[in-house]
Amino acid sequence: MTSKERQFRIPPRIAAGGIKALSDWMIVRAEQKILPRVKRHASNLGVTYRDAEISETRYRWGSCTGKNSLRFNWRLIKAPVAVIDYVIIHELAHLIEPNHTPRFWNIVRSQHPMTETAKDWLKEHGALLEQRL
Repeated sequence: MTSKERQFRIPPRIAAGGIKALSDWMIVRAEQKILPRVKRHASNLGVTYRDAEISETRYRWGSCTGKNSLRFNWRLIKAPVAVIDYVIIHELAHLIEPNHTPRFWNIVRSQHPMTETAKDWLKEHGALLEQRL
């Protein structure tokens, strides 16, 4: 494979928008990839939520409000799917157990057996996800 085959090409009309155009593109991809996974994992857990959306946050991968609204950082789209699933399941588990109790972690681990691996990945690589594109 040549280096030219491994390049990410941005059409000139989009490239004119620079970093904003690329981040907008990634946000759309995050919505397309993450939100359906939220729905599937919620069904597996037997929980319902008010709404879920992709957001522009720094230093938080996801959140669950007291009103059962879920927010996910669009930068997760740059993470492996197993890490995305861990963050989704983590936030959905808060709908059952609001605090990080042993019960909470049991729920998360029962739905995501690779919890510790995903947490370790975020600790090691999370700063890279936060970098500007």
